[in-house]
Amino acid sequence: MDALRLSDRIRRIFLYGSLFIFGFVLIFSVGLFLIVKSVNEIYRESYLINAYNHFANLFSSVSSKVVDPEIILLELDENFVDKRTKVDYLRFVSSTSHFPALVGGFSGIFAKTNSAKVIFPKEDGYLLVEIPQEHFSKHVPGKRAVVLLIDSFENEVVLSSVPEYVGKKVVINKKKGILSLNGSLGFFEIKETSVSNAKLALFVPLTTYLVDLAPYLVVSSFALFGAIFWLYFVLQYERRLMNSFSFVFEEINKETSKTVQGKETHFVPVKTEIEELNELQESIVRLLEAEKAAQAEMHSMMESLQDTINELEETQKVLEERKFQIIAALAEAIEVKDVGTKGHSDRMVMLALELAKELGISDPAELEAIKFGALLHDIGKIGIPEHILNKTSRLTLEEFEIMKMHPIYGEKIVKNISGWDLVADVIRHHHENIDGTGYPDGLTGDQISLRAQIVAMVDVFTALIEDRPYRRALSIEEALKVIENEMVGKKFSAEIYEAFKRVLNRLLKEKGTGFLQES
Repeated sequence: MDALRLSDRIRRIFLYGSLFIFGFVLIFSVGLFLIVKSVNEIYRESYLINAYNHFANLFSSVSSKVVDPEIILLELDENFVDKRTKVDYLRFVSSTSHFPALVGGFSGIFAKTNSAKVIFPKEDGYLLVEIPQEHFSKHVPGKRAVVLLIDSFENEVVLSSVPEYVGKKVVINKKKGILSLNGSLGFFEIKETSVSNAKLALFVPLTTYLVDLAPYLVVSSFALFGAIFWLYFVLQYERRLMNSFSFVFEEINKETSKTVQGKETHFVPVKTEIEELNELQESIVRLLEAEKAAQAEMHSMMESLQDTINELEETQKVLEERKFQIIAALAEAIEVKDVGTKGHSDRMVMLALELAKELGISDPAELEAIKFGALLHDIGKIGIPEHILNKTSRLTLEEFEIMKMHPIYGEKIVKNISGWDLVADVIRHHHENIDGTGYPDGLTGDQISLRAQIVAMVDVFTALIEDRPYRRALSIEEALKVIENEMVGKKFSAEIYEAFKRVLNRLLKEKGTGFLQES
């Protein structure tokens, strides 16, 4: 399961809660719509259709004059004069010319109360039918909803199942299905009758819906407000929880930062309303105490370890010094055998290391190879007979071939020493020339390692300024002139030669010529 931040969890609860409330409101609205629709259908069947059927039967029975005794019938001639009493009723029909029609307003003619007057055409005149309010109230129910007989010309209630609505003007909003009657709003439905300007209307006041839907509304409202309050209290709890966590975590972060920085920590638990958070803080206190103890123990171990490391480093230095002394003694033994080379290797070590640094070499392994390579470059001369080494005249070809073996002998001597592969490379190739005329392998250019070229450069220079059995020592200027005229471009590259001159000039300024004298 993916981990969630507390703030993200609160947002999710709010989102899901909002979606739940939205869904509840949607279901409530759909349910309310369906219930209202069912209520309308019930009232329509029970009130409006019943009233319509009653009037349909009443109007169909008028021609046979078999009607309820409460209904008053008058036979009129073509001029709307009562055939029996000769009373003129033309005033009632002045506003209409299409029959049957509702005429004469809502006031009764013969009825003691209000009534509806309808004129039906006949072959020899007209028939005036007066329907009293008492008849309408008796045959059309009106307890929860109201059935109205409306004069559509005047928008006036002529008969009503609730008598106090008679004579009231009605305002109908057909788009919204709302009717305003006597200051009351309600939903309505109109049904046409066989009388041109008479319409039957079902009026259901809003108060009726409230009474009928009260149980549904009460239960739904309690459920909705319950869900809202539940979401509110959950969010309030989550916010308090988040505030408590934020405060505690801020304190924890401060103390852990001190721990990382090596400072002393002192975390004091903060009392909150959440017991689990209080327990967490107590656990953190125990962890910090354990961390302090571990830090102290580790500090003690580190001090002990550092002492051991210091001892090892000192021992290593001593070993390195002794190793160098042994190697130096070996080099000196070679020089003792080779007359005229005393101090040669020591001078080479110093000049070779300075030249390496001038050329940008900083790798410790390379510098070590150059140092010991310079010191032991002629170690192979141990295998060369002394009469060849110390011969005062030019060597014969056979003797020179024997002398050319000393780099190979030297490589064999040091190659078996672990980690001295680079030193062996210097010893074998310090007599190679960049033009390929050197020995023992006849390497050219970049085939010769830079470390071997450095030692070769220093070896030639120091050899030229030293006395040898077969010639006298040259001055520094003479030696440089010989190298520049006869060896640059053949034995050495111009780059290495120029770097060597810079090193030599700097050392001469700093130390004079004493560092080049025999030791």
